[in-house]
Amino acid sequence: MHTQVHPSYRGIALFFASLLVGLAASLAAATAGTQTFERPTYKGDRLDWCLNWGKGCGRQAANAYCKLRGFQRATDFSQASNIGKSISTRLIGTGAVCDQDFCDGFRRITCFKPSPTIRTFRRPKWQGDRLDWCLNWGRDCGKPAANAYCKKRGFDSAVGFKKASNIGNRRPTRLITTGAVCDQGHCDGFRFIRCRKD
Repeated sequence: MHTQVHPSYRGIALFFASLLVGLAASLAAATAGTQTFERPTYKGDRLDWCLNWGKGCGRQAANAYCKLRGFQRATDFSQASNIGKSISTRLIGTGAVCDQDFCDGFRRITCFKPSPTIRTFRRPKWQGDRLDWCLNWGRDCGKPAANAYCKKRGFDSAVGFKKASNIGNRRPTRLITTGAVCDQGHCDGFRFIRCRKD
């Protein structure tokens, strides 16, 4: 039996499909790490166009604002000229307030933070041997050892890991702190460590 889709249902289906595509695009943009701040403020006043009186204006002040908000830098910004008399502005570099006609602020600032870098190290090694499960003999095991490994590899922290139990007699393990080797059957290592860099 062949069923036919009513034309009005086809239109509704197309509408919802385009809506989902648009939603997916906006979610992708949001996870890319950008945010726009309209009429940004600093300590209760509009953010001044400059870091200090007449210095570090525009991009430098926008970058300082973005860093304060936890972002890496400003990617776009626009000026709101001569607003100080009606709306006071505050310098982000010194905290000083400007309430004169000539004081400029920001209309908007778009800030950017890169997506974190995540890398998985399978059967991680340290100085030629499998990385030991612990930082010290029988202490600080699992997450502390994984974090230390990630930091040594230039990452911020470990976001995942899995234990490889009782591998020492087949594959010796090495402590990342002292370099001591464990070659006994009870020595544990890692199957993998997943590291993250923000």
